[in-house]
Parts: sequence; C-alpha cells; structure tokens
Amino acid sequence: MPPSSRLQALHSYDILHSAQEPLFDDLAALAAYIFSVPVARIAFVADEEVWHKASTGMEAQQALPLAQSICPQAVRHDLPVLVFPDLNAHPEHSTPAMRAERVAFYAGALLRTPQGQAIGTLCVADYVPRELTDAEQQMLVRLADLVVLALDARRQLRAGAGNAAWEKLRGEAETELHNQMALVRYLKVRSSGLVPVPADLLEEVGRRLGEVIAIFKAAEQA
Repeated sequence: MPPSSRLQALHSYDILHSAQEPLFDDLAALAAYIFSVPVARIAFVADEEVWHKASTGMEAQQALPLAQSICPQAVRHDLPVLVFPDLNAHPEHSTPAMRAERVAFYAGALLRTPQGQAIGTLCVADYVPRELTDAEQQMLVRLADLVVLALDARRQLRAGAGNAAWEKLRGEAETELHNQMALVRYLKVRSSGLVPVPADLLEEVGRRLGEVIAIFKAAEQA
C-alpha cells in the first residue's frame, strides 16, 4: 500500500490530536482486561509521529517520534498481529522509550480500514515476557476491527447526520461496552485470571462483542 494512500486514509478520519473520547478509552481498557496486561493503547502511525488516541497504563493523547514506538514496525510488516514475546532477549526490536519503561512483551494488531490501509495498531504490552496464543491473537484482531468500526461510524455520522448523532451512538456503545466489561470481570474470576486466556473465555467474549458491533453496523445504514 503506497504511503500516501495510507496517510490519506488516516487523515480522512480526522482523529489525530482529537480530544479524548470515553469510547476509545473503554476499548483500550477492555483489551487490557481481557489479556491481563497493564498496558493497552490505540495508536495511529502518521508521517512523523505515533499518536495515542487512548491508553491504559501509559499516558493517553501522547505523541512519540516514529523511532520511539514499535507500532510503525507493525504497519511496515503488514501482519495481522506483530508479537514480540521477550524484548529483553531481542533489544534490536525495542526502542529507547520502551526500554526506559521496561516493556518486555508487545503485541500489536493492525487497525486496517475496509479498503485495506493500515493506519495504526491496537497494542497490548507487559513488563514480563509472554506468549500470545492463536486464539488470543484472533481476539486482539477482533478488538482492532471493532476500533475501526467505531472510527468509520464516527466519520460517517459526523459528516452526515452531525456530531450530535455521533455522540448519541457513542453513548450507546459505551453503555454496551461497560456491560461487556462486567461480563469479562465475571469470566476472568471464574477462570482464576489464567494466562494465556482460556479459549472458551475468549469465545464467550467474542460472542458478546457482537452486540457492540451491531451498534456500529447500524450507523452504516443510517
């Protein structure tokens, strides 16, 4: 995908350096909770910086030079999920900023537009090494796809019905996400917080995420 096409797609969402929105904070928090990690971030890779729309465990609304973030590597590799189980063992893949934070584990799922452009990542990180199972990677991809659905609904409603319509839909989605967080808490307690996350727990969470997806899909037909 030509860089200019990717950047045009990113700028079409008018998301860079936008104000905090609880919906995206909730999506990052849900990812952190599902995977039992201290850090989860929604990051957009621009031409000279990586900007974090939402973050759990690290600063939100933060801009980093490209060389200080792993997320550009995920965009370059163009894999559904880029995983570094132990950055301590492979410091060549890390960055000075991540070493300063002592981040050992990183996994980033691409935020890919419906047209195929990779505009950023939904990433999770931990301070101890960790593997990510195939089932966990699939869940991270599903959450990244949910972020893109939210971005598409945000762009479409603000351009068409107006910002008030987006705020209304955003509120509905936030309420449903809070319900899903309560479910995840229950399931995690029932599974004793096992890592890796059991496949049956991920399957149940995936089914329930369909209710959030339906809210955003409705915007496509508005």
